[in-house]
Amino acid sequence: MIRARRRSFYCSPVEYAEISERARAAGMKNSPFVIACALAEDRDERPDTLLALTEEEQRTLYDRVAFLDRCVRTMYERLPGSELSMFDALAFLERVASLQRKPRQ
Repeated sequence: MIRARRRSFYCSPVEYAEISERARAAGMKNSPFVIACALAEDRDERPDTLLALTEEEQRTLYDRVAFLDRCVRTMYERLPGSELSMFDALAFLERVASLQRKPRQ
């Protein structure tokens, strides 16, 4: 039987903390975890780590962010029959409202 020998690698303290946390989440010590990750040929073979969001929560978050992105992009599209966007129209209305709020001298 070949005995394992001590080896070393370089990483920052932040990277080491992340490796330690992932190893702990996978129920492994650091060395076996790093070896398993490095030698895994497919991502699915790597030790499981806990994700902050479930797959369903990730999908819901993505869908909502995509919806907000579409809303914002729509704000900058030109309004039919006009050179103005919805954003330009709202900025104009805000300027008019601020002029009406100022007392005349």
